[in-house]
Amino acid sequence: MNPIVELGKRIFYRWFPSAFVSAYIRTLYLKRFVQSIEFSNVLDAGCGPGLFTLFLASRFPEARFTGYDCSEKDIEQGRREAKEKGLRNVSFEVQDLTVWAGKEMFDFIYSIDCLEHIPGNRKVIANLVRALTPGGFLYVAMPCEKIHRFLFPRRCFGKYVQWAAGEHIGDQYTSEELMAIFRSLGLTIVRAQYTFGFWGKFAWELDMLTDGRPGLKRLLLPLLFSVAALDPLCRNRSGPYGLLVIGQKPS
Repeated sequence: MNPIVELGKRIFYRWFPSAFVSAYIRTLYLKRFVQSIEFSNVLDAGCGPGLFTLFLASRFPEARFTGYDCSEKDIEQGRREAKEKGLRNVSFEVQDLTVWAGKEMFDFIYSIDCLEHIPGNRKVIANLVRALTPGGFLYVAMPCEKIHRFLFPRRCFGKYVQWAAGEHIGDQYTSEELMAIFRSLGLTIVRAQYTFGFWGKFAWELDMLTDGRPGLKRLLLPLLFSVAALDPLCRNRSGPYGLLVIGQKPS
């Protein structure tokens, strides 16, 4: 491999956990927030194979990270990668968040693209709030398909739309609805915003449209990342795809 390309890849993966545009955008928002708070015991609620868990654990070695997910396969993958990376401050556990009853265990809990897969997810949100220590933060990022509109013709994304219809079986909310749930559980709203607005959707949709065309995708990735980086800087009001709400438990 070209040494310049190899160096570029190493630098990129030092700052972002994945070259997928959607994960890149989610990481931009997560990075901005974690740089503004202090934490020592963190939960990734619905961690999947541990993409964000491993990323943050490598960047904050003084903190402890736990990943919960109901998929044994994903948890095993997270454990393997943590071992390969030599990360001693991270653990993964199979856990059903709908019945989990942890109490005041974590000072920072984040759940990224998880709740939309869980029917009755308000109970999960309540469980996560219960598990926060006083002063702790709950960070929830999820789709908001209620108001989403594709930029390119919807027919171009038939495979994704079909997948989402089968996977996104949990309740989804507008910003106002999710903030109301947070407040009803005693949280103070720290931040509420829509994500994947025009620039984020433009980059994400082009990324999907080039699936199956690896040469074109590699050529476009620098442009897609540059465009996607504009998303956190804008007020995303044009049929955004995502929603982010952060709350804090009273001390």
